[in-house]
This record gives sequence, structure tokens and C-alpha cells, in this order.
Amino acid sequence: MTATAHLGLPLIEAAQAQKHVTHNEALRILDAAIQIAVADRSRTTPPAAPAEGERHIVAAGAGGAWSGQAQAIATWQDGAWAFLTPKQGWCVWSVADDVLLVFDGARWRDLRDLRVSLDNAAHLGVNTTAAAPNLLSVKSNAALFAAIDPADGGSGDVRVQLAKSGAGNTASVVFSDAYSGRAEFGLTGSDAFKLKVSADGANWVEALTIDPAGGGCALPRGLALTGVAAPPQLTADQNDYAPAGLGGASVLQLWSDAARSLTGLTGGAEGRIVCVVNVGSQPLTLASDSAASAAANRFSLGGDVAISARQAALLRYDGAAARWFLIAGGVDRGAWTPYTPTVTPGGGSFGAVTATGAYKRIGKTVFLRVSIAVANIGSAMSYFYVSLPPGMTPAAHCILAANNMSANVLFVASVAGGGSFIVFTKYDNSGIGVTSGQTVAASGVIEIV
Repeated sequence: MTATAHLGLPLIEAAQAQKHVTHNEALRILDAAIQIAVADRSRTTPPAAPAEGERHIVAAGAGGAWSGQAQAIATWQDGAWAFLTPKQGWCVWSVADDVLLVFDGARWRDLRDLRVSLDNAAHLGVNTTAAAPNLLSVKSNAALFAAIDPADGGSGDVRVQLAKSGAGNTASVVFSDAYSGRAEFGLTGSDAFKLKVSADGANWVEALTIDPAGGGCALPRGLALTGVAAPPQLTADQNDYAPAGLGGASVLQLWSDAARSLTGLTGGAEGRIVCVVNVGSQPLTLASDSAASAAANRFSLGGDVAISARQAALLRYDGAAARWFLIAGGVDRGAWTPYTPTVTPGGGSFGAVTATGAYKRIGKTVFLRVSIAVANIGSAMSYFYVSLPPGMTPAAHCILAANNMSANVLFVASVAGGGSFIVFTKYDNSGIGVTSGQTVAASGVIEIV
């Protein structure tokens, strides 16, 4: 045996000449190997002017005087480079990296990269001191949990589990302001998922509860629909309606200059809910399954739905059907929009007459009723005209049911396509059909353009 097993120190042989040479060589190896601290571990070429005793770990691919010495410890001794081949378990301090390195038999590994077991540790503090009840304490501006990829033997998933000991206990996450709780979610005192909030860390309010059996969601404190889109006044019927701000809104506030209709609304996505509020005085109608809008923007309501003034309709988008459906609201079937018609005789003039009217629009269909109370017939003769609601132009000729309510005399009340009034004529065309103190009424349905 001519050298030691671990450091390779040369041994002095019996009767060896110049024993001091071998002894000095062993001392040089000891000087290079004991309490090793290297300047760095990333060089592939030797420094130009190394100091006596300067040490480096030779990086892979090194050349020159270091060629073929990858992973070795290079030491500048007596004007030449000497190399120590590391053995498994050798430890070296890298000044440049400010870290302790360990050789695993093939490469130098950062001590922080080594697997460390902390089984049954009493407590652990990262950048802080851990103490009961917080046996794990971390002081950091961020924390990361990354999944182990399948290629590295993992599943690719990552989960954090909080396990409590019984149904009546708590497993939750608390968000604090200076260690004073402001929000908490999890299984708090039961197996139902809850979200609680607090303004002072002492008094808590439940904002959300989800039943673990059926998944039902309860909102004990109500729900606020925020994000309002309030486009300019509607002055025409709308197809594929896409007002500014609709994409981020849950409330759509509309108003119009006259009765208007919408045949479609853009921005539909599975489960999206939009509340359409009529903030004006004119009715708005959601036309059901109208081909005037693209299929994915249409309403599927089982019939046109009118939103009267100061009322609302709640819509939900069904991604599978690619349609907006009505959840609640819309037309009040008992509510009519009043208007004041004008009354003009075919000849002469009324001495005193009062007219009232009301209508209900559903899409292009208008339900209409009018009443004409003649206090003084004056010189009126032949027939008379009663104006239609503003902004409503009949699509075709139609007849309304009409009668002199005081004398039980039938009238013909006709509306011409494109006209703006109703013509009242006595059934036999024998005169105006009404006199002072009598009332004529009519009702029916007209289709508008």
C-alpha cells in the first residue's frame, strides 16, 4: 500500500531515500483537502494569476490545464495546478455561492438541495421562531407549493389538506389585519363550508354557507349585483344589442324614447346572470326567439316578455341551448301603460270630450283599450278619430271591438296599416252614433311594424 485510502496521502516506505519529499507531498494534500473552501465552482478555465493555495472546483467542460478534471478540486501549489479527486461525502464551502456543497459520488450538490427529514420535529420556524400553538411558523412575502411532475415520480397534482378531529371542530383559513381576523372560510364548527367576515376580529358575520349533502348555497346576508351598464337612450328597436360596458356588468339599465324591443343580447356565457332594468317611462320588450338577432344572442322566453316602466327582468344564459332564459320579472300581466288620446270628429267639433287609453306591448303585439266620454256633443258629426299610442305604427289593417256603453250601440273601430289613429263609425254608418253624456269604448289587439 503506497497511499492512504481516503485522502490518498503518500506513505513513506521502509528504507526510502529522500523521505522528506514524500512527507511534504502528504502535507500539501492535507493543506488542500482539510477545511476545504473553494473560490467558486463554475470556472471552465484556470485564473490567469492564481495565488498560492487558491482552490476551485473544476466545472464540466473545462479546458487548458484543467482539461479532464471536471468535479475535481484544483489547487495552485508551487507554481502548478494539483488536483484532488473528491470522494462521496466530501464537503466544500463555496465562497462565490455562499453555500456548503456535498459530493454525492458524481457531482457537487448544494446542501439546500439535499433531502432532509424533519419527522417528529417539535416545531419548525422559517425565518421566524415557532412556538405553541403555531408549531409551524413561516415569515415570508410569498409561499409556493408546486406539484411533482409525473416524470419525476409524482402525479402532477397539488393539494393542501386541513383535517379536523370531529364534525364540531374547525378546519379553516383565516385572513387577518395585524393578526386581527377579517375573513375566514372553511369548516367552522360543522361540516358545512362557510365564509365569514369581521370588521373588528371579534364579531363575525356568516356571508355564505354551502350544505355538504346537497351542495345548496345559502346567502344569509343577501346578494348585491354590482357592475352597472347604463347605455344612452334607445331610439330604435335593437338586434344583437351590445352596449358599451355590458361585458363586465351584471345590471343593464335601459330607457327609451318610446316603446322599443330587443331581439338579442350579446355577451352570453354559461351561467351568466344579467338583470335588465327599465329605468324609463316607456315599455321595453324582449322578443322571444327572433331571427333578427344571431342565434347565440336570442332570448328563449316562451313568448315575448315586456318590461314595464320601473320594472326589471332577470336573465340567465344557458350555454348548451345558447339562449338567454328568464328567471324572474318581466311584464306585469295586470299593468297597463296609460296614454291620453286625442279625439277628432269627421265633421264639426265636440263641445266637451274626454279620452283615456292604455296599452300593453309584447314584442310587435300591442293590446289596446280606449274610452271616449262625450260630455257635450257640440256640432260633431259623421264619425270620429282617436289617436294611437305614440310611436306605434300598425303593420296592417285591423278591427277593434267597440260599443256605445251608454246606449248599447255597436261601433266599427278600424285601424289602417301605417296609420296613426282609430276610426270609430256607427255599425250602420247612420251617423256619429254618440250624443252628450254617453261613452264609447273599444279594445283589441294590433300588430305594429
